[in-house]
Amino acid sequence: MTFGLGRWVLGIALVLAPRSLTAQDTTAAAAADTSTARDSTTPSHAGHFHIGLTIHGYGLDFGNARRITGIRVNVQDADLDRVNGINVTLWKPREPLSGTVNGLQVGLLPGSRQVSGIAVGIGGVVTEQRARWVTIGGLGAVSNGAIEGIGIGGLGLVADGPMRGIGIGGLGAVSNRDIDGIVVGGLGTVANQDIRGIAVAGLGTVANRNISGIAVGGLGTVANGDVTGAGLAGMALVANGSITGVGIGGLAVVANDRITGLGIGGLAVVANREIRGLAVAGYSVDSHELEGVSVSAYNRIRGPQRGLAIGLYNSAFELHGVQIGLLNRAKNNKAPFKILPLLNVHL
Repeated sequence: MTFGLGRWVLGIALVLAPRSLTAQDTTAAAAADTSTARDSTTPSHAGHFHIGLTIHGYGLDFGNARRITGIRVNVQDADLDRVNGINVTLWKPREPLSGTVNGLQVGLLPGSRQVSGIAVGIGGVVTEQRARWVTIGGLGAVSNGAIEGIGIGGLGLVADGPMRGIGIGGLGAVSNRDIDGIVVGGLGTVANQDIRGIAVAGLGTVANRNISGIAVGGLGTVANGDVTGAGLAGMALVANGSITGVGIGGLAVVANDRITGLGIGGLAVVANREIRGLAVAGYSVDSHELEGVSVSAYNRIRGPQRGLAIGLYNSAFELHGVQIGLLNRAKNNKAPFKILPLLNVHL
């Protein structure tokens, strides 16, 4: 539920207006309220004692009020329904998490079912369904559902659902579904499904499906599917599918299927099926097919080569192009042209 400037003005006016304090326990009233749908796991036995300067739920309240528009200050939330405004809670909520906060949620370990606004926890922030807009946890920010907007966790940023927007995890940023946006993990950035956007990690960036955009891993960048865009890794860039765009690995770039574009590996560039474009490696370029240019000490093409290979030793099962190196082998050439020094050609 959203609320505008008019409600804020009304709430402030109600707080400032002179009246006597009211103390009440609204447990019975809340239990009788059938206008708001409640999850079957929400406890119905929680006490709702509170002291408020309110009229019809607008104003300032101290205690476990179930619903308020304005400012609510409580020690420990339980069986919360809705806060439109500011919710200050000193301790972690009682399980299971309940309620929706639209506005500001702040405390030591605040938590609710949903937050739309700003959630700040000195120790951490937890939501059951969704944290949206700005979520900041001193140690960690965790959602059993989605994190949308800006999420920051001192140690970890974790979403059991999708992560959309800008995310920073001191040690790691993890989504059990997709990552969309810009996400940085001190050690690891991990998506159990796809990564789309920019993902950076001190050690490893991993997607259990595809990576689309820019992915950087201090040691490794790994996709169980395809990498499309730019993939960079201090040691190895690995795709169980294809790499399309730019792939750079300090030691190796490896695709179980195809590399299309630019592949640069400190030691090796390997595509089990095909390389289309430019492949450069310190030691070896290895592929079943090559269509483009290969530069390394040892260029091994286990099928057809269409293009140029430059190295110390070049070998192609079926040459349709040029080999330049100390020793060049083209198995489809007739003797004595199968193995030649300096240059071999089959056009």
